[in-house]
Amino acid sequence: MLKRIGLVITCLVLLFVTLYLITPRSTLVSYMINAERSVSGLSLHTLKIDELDIEYLRGGSGTPLVLLHGFGADKDNWNRIANYLTAYFDVIAIDLPGFGNSSDNIELDYDLFSQVARLSKTLDALNITEFDLAGSSMGGYIAGNFAAKYPSKVKKLWLISPFGVVDSEKSEMFSAIKIGHQPMVLPRNEAEFIQLVDFLFVDPPYIPSPIVSHLAHQAEQRLVLNTKIYEQIHRMRNGEAHPDLPLDHALKGYKGPVLVTWGQADRVLHVSGATKLKDTIPRAEIDIMAQIGHLPMMEAPKETANSFIAFALKQ
Repeated sequence: MLKRIGLVITCLVLLFVTLYLITPRSTLVSYMINAERSVSGLSLHTLKIDELDIEYLRGGSGTPLVLLHGFGADKDNWNRIANYLTAYFDVIAIDLPGFGNSSDNIELDYDLFSQVARLSKTLDALNITEFDLAGSSMGGYIAGNFAAKYPSKVKKLWLISPFGVVDSEKSEMFSAIKIGHQPMVLPRNEAEFIQLVDFLFVDPPYIPSPIVSHLAHQAEQRLVLNTKIYEQIHRMRNGEAHPDLPLDHALKGYKGPVLVTWGQADRVLHVSGATKLKDTIPRAEIDIMAQIGHLPMMEAPKETANSFIAFALKQ
């Protein structure tokens, strides 16, 4: 009996290895990503806004919770945390124009004001008039400025290690840029992409090697576009960022409830930005996560989700 079970297990392993070897890499990556979305209760949708195609994930029920990814990322950055959020919220994770599978015309502008305007049109097309809004890094910068412009639409604002807090201390990444190093977030090959993953996390989440290769290849293919978007968002001068509308200025006196989540070990954007925002926003609360890097929703999805759920339920 034990020999038979061992034989079955061996055959299954050989089958999986064979499928891995003969399945095209792009198809294999699609299977993996779709499986992660399915487990988290998300399904894929598309939308046409003016000249743009917008792709997004949606799932769950309750108050709409719109999620905006960071620079160089896409809607699938939210898959793992969505597994904990969909029981409480109608989760909508959007590929911002220029990223993921949304339109990426290099002739267009991708500055803050363009992205805020496109987000407004996207949500109008989805008939979402009141919602919670979250953003990570660049997405937090866009989310914060959207909330400042449309405060009546945003019920609760969730900023996760957001870019754009100009009065914070200089981070390790921007200190390196100041002395002439290339921004870590613009990898040019797979080796640099792997270095970026190590830079983003204290304890990187498991990412299957086919997905690492796929993401690295995407980053290489998008280098020219990503460089343009990086420059339009960061407005670098003399090695320093000069965002169009800094968060600690745009949200000064903002009256809505805000949760600021930040990894204490963030090397991309300095954690001091959290206290700067708390000093600026009357109803802001901060959650500094020990031993966590730039992307808490990926590195510690359950803890990060529970923090916002507790915040949202008490408002």
